[in-house]
Order: sequence, then C-alpha cells, then structure tokens
Amino acid sequence: MNPRVVITVCALAVLAVALRVVAQTPERPPIIAGCPTENLAWHTCALQKARSFSPPRTPSGKPDFQGYWRSRLTQSFSVEGVAEDHPFVKDPAQRWDVGASEIVEPPDRKIPYQPAAARIGREGTNFREYVDPRTTCSTAGVPRLALQDPSQILQPPTDDHVLWLHEDHHQFRVIAMDQRPPVGREVTTWNGLSRGRWDGNVLVIDTANFNGYTWIDDSGNFYTNNARVTERLTMVDPNTIHYEATIEDPTVYTRPWKVAWALIRDTTPGGYELFEEACREGDRDLPIVRDLGFKFYFGSPWR
Repeated sequence: MNPRVVITVCALAVLAVALRVVAQTPERPPIIAGCPTENLAWHTCALQKARSFSPPRTPSGKPDFQGYWRSRLTQSFSVEGVAEDHPFVKDPAQRWDVGASEIVEPPDRKIPYQPAAARIGREGTNFREYVDPRTTCSTAGVPRLALQDPSQILQPPTDDHVLWLHEDHHQFRVIAMDQRPPVGREVTTWNGLSRGRWDGNVLVIDTANFNGYTWIDDSGNFYTNNARVTERLTMVDPNTIHYEATIEDPTVYTRPWKVAWALIRDTTPGGYELFEEACREGDRDLPIVRDLGFKFYFGSPWR
C-alpha cells in the first residue's frame, strides 16, 4: 500500500472525513464574471472583458486591489489537473477532487519538463520520497500561495509597496513598487524577492531569488532556485481578479509555461479578517511521515 495512504488511514481518516463534511470544495459555478469556468476558456474571456473595465482607484490613482480574496478554478493536488480515473479520487482516506488543468500555456496544458525533471515531478521522486514542504508548515511558495485562500491585498498610500497577506501558515509577501534594483543571485528566500510595477491597469509582479525549497502543488511538481515567476493581476469587475503566472526555469523546463485562475472578493456581511492558523503548534502528522522514511525537501533531487 502507498505509505501516504497508510499515514492518512492511521492518523487522519476520521478527521479527514469530518473536515470534508464541513468544508467541502465549493462547487464550480456555471460562470464567473460572465465567463465560462474552465480555466483556459475563463482566461481568454476574462482578459477580453478586462479591456473595457475601469477598475476602482486608490487616492493616488492606482488600480485598487485592496480587500480579501478567495481563489476559484483551482485545486491543490496537481496543477496539471486530476482525472476521474486517478487512484486517489476514489480513495476513502486520501481523496483528491477531480479538477481541470490550471495551465493555459503551452497548448497541451502540461508542464514542459525536461525528461529527467519529469521523473522528479508528476508524482515522481518528490512525491514518493520527500515531505511536501507545505506539510512541514513552511510556505506554499509562489504561485501556490495565490490559490491558498483566503488572502488580503493592501496598498499603502505611499505607493512604494504592495502587501499580500495569506492566512495559510501566516505567510506574507512584501512587493516593492519603487523600482529598486534587483539584488545578487546569492540572496535567496523561500518566496523569492518580488518587484512590482504597473502595466496600465495590470499589477505585474516579477519574482526571482528563490531557494528552490517549495513545490508548485501537492503532487511534487517543482522549480529550482533558477526560476523566475511573473504574475499579472487584472481586475475584471469590482469583485473579480484575473490571476496569471508565467513560470520560467531553464534548469528543468524546455520553455516558459503559464497558469491562470480567478480571485473572488470575499464580501462576507459585517466584514472579514484573517485568522490565526496554528500549524506548527497543532501538527501531529510530520513525525509519522518522517518515521515512514520520507525526507525533508531542500531541492535535493535536482542538485
């Protein structure tokens, strides 16, 4: 039996079933912002609609993205999608939800891995031998953080930074908007170092200086410390952001590739706030995973 199933059966089966009753993945609505909710179709339609939308503005005249946001058209298991015949879809203890590919380029909607790298990602070496870095209560990384909801975007009146706060593991991103120069390649962090700029009404975030210690999804898809991620946030209507990320890494990919999904404003009556997630304090899974021989992931397979 797959050791990951053993882990879940022994330690989490009852909890997993209970959580799924109270926190079901939201059903995919028929449309979002007037566009069909298959990622590629939504991506094309939403960008077209954004051309004629004039977003709200901050006092300084910048597009106003401030608020609480939840991701839609996403699932965390595999960025390439989960087919109905995947073994985990029907597994009673480790159940994955069927989902479409979040990839909108290239045309085959698969990560354009070099052959050796494909054996490490796609439920390969990473999935079979290493602990998902997010399971250790580390960051989900970029762009994975953008699909872990809820999150909050803040734009200080100085316009020199954009702050993106995440409930997931208390993560936050400080995105410099003041055109400061990049730092040397020897400086690396888990979420990389981000530089932002405005392209008309689009918030563009260029991020590099990764340490390569994060995954893109639950199934072990990955990039290295040579990666660069370019995110583009475009408001489609007052409550919808088109989120797009282009991932480049010549170490493991044959070409850049792109994902896209929706961010929907949380309009909870009476307001909303980010809560504390006591991941490290409450974790009981990691010792079991480690006892079964899974190793901590520090980019080892590709070094």
